[in-house]
Amino acid sequence: MELIIVAGMPAAGKSTVAAGLAEYFHYPILEKDNIKEVLFDTVGFGNYPQKRRLDIAANGVLLHVLELMLKADSSVIVVNNFDTESAGQLCDLMETYQPRSVTVFLNGDAQVLYQRYVERDNLHKRHLGHILQEHYPPHDGDSLDYTMTREEFDEKFFKRGMDQFRCPGERIDLDMTDFDAVCVEDVARQIRALLDAQEA
Repeated sequence: MELIIVAGMPAAGKSTVAAGLAEYFHYPILEKDNIKEVLFDTVGFGNYPQKRRLDIAANGVLLHVLELMLKADSSVIVVNNFDTESAGQLCDLMETYQPRSVTVFLNGDAQVLYQRYVERDNLHKRHLGHILQEHYPPHDGDSLDYTMTREEFDEKFFKRGMDQFRCPGERIDLDMTDFDAVCVEDVARQIRALLDAQEA
């Protein structure tokens, strides 16, 4: 059983890297954002505290499904910007089930990641539930734009410890300041070597 963790800051490229790794390893992907999008569309939210509760719920679903897969001895790629609390829960699962594991941690220059995050939202490249802050679905006449300030970015992500993620097992740190400088296939080969070494 192999567990590949793709973690790190928002807008660092976690989903893109995970997709490349899934193609290489042929493992399923569990990603919190995908779960959140289902919750946005089926439950919605009427204010920001409700939106945060959906985020917490999505974390809970992610970790529950991951535990079911680990119990079944299934290999998987899990993708999340783990905060301090959810990272601790993940570490507890790893301690219980002892998968061979590698963490791929994506980080980069904070200002570049912030600018990339804002640009992505302004281009509506993500589900609107991620972008809108006060309610979803939008009401008639609502603006579909929201520009997060750098202070809000730091408050939501750095202060929740997403840049400090640590869990047991091997780890590869990637500087995603220049996304084009990273070769996902090379990263996959590094992961394969590290996982094989754990099996020996």
